Amino acid sequence: MGDRWTLIVVREVILGPKRFADLQESVRGITPAVLTDRLRSLRESGIVEQVVLPDLARTRAYVATAWGRELESVLGSLGRWYSAGPDPSTDGGMTPDGTVLAMRTMAPEVPDGAPTLTLRLYDGRRTDPPIREYRVSSIDGRFDVRPGVATEPAATVTAESTVWSRLLFDDLPLAPAERDGTVRVEGDREAVVRVLRLYS
Repeated sequence: MGDRWTLIVVREVILGPKRFADLQESVRGITPAVLTDRLRSLRESGIVEQVVLPDLARTRAYVATAWGRELESVLGSLGRWYSAGPDPSTDGGMTPDGTVLAMRTMAPEVPDGAPTLTLRLYDGRRTDPPIREYRVSSIDGRFDVRPGVATEPAATVTAESTVWSRLLFDDLPLAPAERDGTVRVEGDREAVVRVLRLYS
C-alpha cells in the first residue's frame, strides 16, 4: 500500500467498478504501465478484482473486493489527519468518488435528519466526462452518501466534483457556482443549502 499511486487507485474502485481508461483519467499523472502494475499487484493481494460489466461489449473493469473496501476507514483516517493540518487545501482537483469518500469521512451528525438529495457529479478535467450519481440522506442520525439515485429527493444537484468539494469544505458560496454553470440545482434549493451548512 505504500507504493506511489496505490491508495489513489484503491480510492477510485471502492464505490464501484471502473474501466482501465476511467482509472487512467481519474488517477492523474499515472502512466499506463504503472497503472497496469498497480492493478496486477492489487489483484494478487486480493484487494481488487476484475469484473465484467453488464454492457453489450462485456467490458472488463476493476473493483475493490470486500476486504479491499475496508480500506475506506484507512483513507478516512488519513483524510481527517490531513484536514486538521496547517494547509488542508486540495490542489489539482477531485474526482466524483474522491469527493463522495471525503463526504463520508467528514459526515456530520444530523440528529434531526437531513434532506434527501440526488447528487450527480462529473470531473471537469476530463473530456466528455461521465456523470456519476449518488444518494445523499441520513441514517440513524448520521449523513449517508452512497452510489445510486434517491427516491423522491428534495433536490437534484448536478455539479463539477471539485467545485462541489469546495462548496462543502472551502466555504465557496453556492450562488457564484450556479451562475458559472458548474453547479445546477433542480428542486428545493434551500434543502441543498441546508446540506452545505451542515458540512461547514
